[in-house]
Amino acid sequence: MKRFLLYLIVALISSSCNIDDEIVTTAPPKILLDSATGVYTVKQGEAILIAPDYESAEDAEYRWMSGGVLLGCESSLRVVGEQVGSTYITLSVTTPYGSDACEIRVDVVEREIATVSIAAPERMTLAVGGSFHFRASVKSVSLPTTIVWMLNGECVAEGVGYIFAPTVVGEYTLTVTATTTDGEHSDTVQISVVEEADMAFVWRFESDRLHAVVGRRVVIKPIETSHAVGVTYYWQSSNQPEDFGREESFVYTPRTTGRHTIKATASMLRGDESIVTSVVFTVDVYEEGAFRREKSATSSADWTKVYDYTPAPGQFINELKTGGFDGTQTTATAAISYAEGRLSSGSWVSLGGFGGYIVVGFDHSIDAVEGFDFAITGNSFKESNEPGVVWVMQDENGDGEPNDTWYELRGSESGVATTIRDYAVTYYRPSGAAMPVAWSDNCGGSGEIDYLAQSHTQDFYYPLWIAEESYTLRGTLLEARNYDRSGNGSMWVQPPYDWGYADNRGTSDGMEASPQTTLFDVANAMDDAGDAVALKFIDFVKVQCAVNAKSGWLGELSTEVCGIFDASLK
Repeated sequence: MKRFLLYLIVALISSSCNIDDEIVTTAPPKILLDSATGVYTVKQGEAILIAPDYESAEDAEYRWMSGGVLLGCESSLRVVGEQVGSTYITLSVTTPYGSDACEIRVDVVEREIATVSIAAPERMTLAVGGSFHFRASVKSVSLPTTIVWMLNGECVAEGVGYIFAPTVVGEYTLTVTATTTDGEHSDTVQISVVEEADMAFVWRFESDRLHAVVGRRVVIKPIETSHAVGVTYYWQSSNQPEDFGREESFVYTPRTTGRHTIKATASMLRGDESIVTSVVFTVDVYEEGAFRREKSATSSADWTKVYDYTPAPGQFINELKTGGFDGTQTTATAAISYAEGRLSSGSWVSLGGFGGYIVVGFDHSIDAVEGFDFAITGNSFKESNEPGVVWVMQDENGDGEPNDTWYELRGSESGVATTIRDYAVTYYRPSGAAMPVAWSDNCGGSGEIDYLAQSHTQDFYYPLWIAEESYTLRGTLLEARNYDRSGNGSMWVQPPYDWGYADNRGTSDGMEASPQTTLFDVANAMDDAGDAVALKFIDFVKVQCAVNAKSGWLGELSTEVCGIFDASLK
C-alpha cells in the first residue's frame, strides 16, 4: 500500500508542478489554425502572415517546410505571393513532451486589375470644330472600378465614354485609367488637332487592279472618302474616251476584251494651292464563259477548297472546346486549315460577329440553271437564326483565285430601308486577356463583343492570326430582330428572316442546333447599285455574318456554316 501511494505521488509530481505559482504542463503541443480549411489566399505581389495559435507549446521548436525546403523556424510565417498557383506547406511544432503537424495550402491569385482599352487607333488627326466619341472597354472584375479620362493631364470625364470636341489646334494626349483597390491600368491615344483646311483628303480604294466581262458593269468606288470639301472628280477611260464621270465613284461598262485603263482625278483648292490626287486603274476584260470549268463524272458536289477564313471576334473564335481550335491557329494559312478540317468533318465554323466571312471554291463551275443552284448548311433552329449574307463570284480572269467581283445575292431584306449596304465595322485588339473586344462603325456607332467568362474562357476572342491592332470588315447589315421574351434576360429569341440568307429559317423545335440546309439561286445576284446581274455560272461562294447584335448571356449573334455544295450534284 505504501509503495502504490509513493508511485502515485511521483506520477502527480511528474505531470505538473507549481513552482512560484507557475503551472508547467507536460501535454503534447497542439496547432490551432485560424483558417478552418487550412487554406490561405494571397494576391500576387502581396504578403500574408500565417500566425496560428498553439496549446502546450512552451519552449517549442517550429518548422515550416515546403518541397523539402525549410521556410522558417518561428511560430509564424510570412508568405509572399510570387507566382499564381497553389503551394503546400507543412508546419510542425515539437516540445520535449511530443509534437503536432498540419498541412497548409497557400493559393496565390491574380490581382484584380481592370485592364482597359480605348476603341480607337493609337494616333489620330481631328479637325477643329469636329468631335469624336471615345469609348473604353474594361475587363470585368469583382472589385469596384473607377474610370477616369485625362486630357493633357487634366481630368475631363469619368465613365466608359468621352466626347472630345477640340476648339484649339495642338497636340493632345488622351489617357483613360481604370482603378481598383488592387491597382490601375491605362491606355493612351495621341491626337493631333488641325484646322479643317489642313485635314488630309482621303480617297482610298481597295485595289487598282480589276477584272470584268464584256458588257457587264464594273463599279469602282472608294472604301473610304473623308475631308472631301470642295473636291472636283473626273474619270475617263483611255479605251472608251466617251465614257467619263464626275462623281467620287465610277460605273464602267467595257465593250471590248483586253486591258482597259481608267484614270481618276480628284482636285481641290486649299487657299491658293491646287491639290490633285490621281489613281490609275487597270481593268482586264474577258469574254463571258471564257474560263468556265465543265463538270465531270468525278466532280464533287461539295466545296473543295477554303480560300479565306476571316471571322469577326466572337465567343467561339480561338475556343479550345466546342470551337475546335487548338491554339496553333496563329497564321491565316493555319486558320484556313482549321476551317477545312471542321467543314470536312461535318462540324460548323463560326464567323463571329458582324462581317466575319468564309470563302470556298469548287472543282468545277456551278451553272446557273432554272431554279436553285447551290446550298449552304447552317445550324439554326426555330428560335435561333443568325443570318449570313451570301455572295457569289465568277472566275472572270481564269487564275483560279477569288480576286474578281463579288455579287451579293438578293434576299428578303434587300432594298428595305433598315438594311445598310457598305456597312463597315472596325474591331480593336484588347489590351489584355479576358477582355471584351471593342468596335466602332462607319455610322458613328460603337460597342463591344462581350467576354463570356461563364461559357468560353479562351484568353482572346480577337482572332490569333490577325497581326494588326485593328481590322475592318465591310458588308451588308440587316436590322437585328433578336429580343428578350422573358423580360428578365433569361430567354432570348432570334427570329428568322423571310428568305435569302444562310443559317436562317431553322425548323427544329428543340433548343439544340442541328444542320439546316438553305437553297440559293444565282439569278438573284446583284451589283453594287442593286441591279440584277446575269451570271451564267459561278466559281466561288462567300458567306458573311449580316447582323451586329448580341443577346444578353448568349453573347453575339454569329453565323455558322456547316457546308456548301452544288445542288445539282446532291
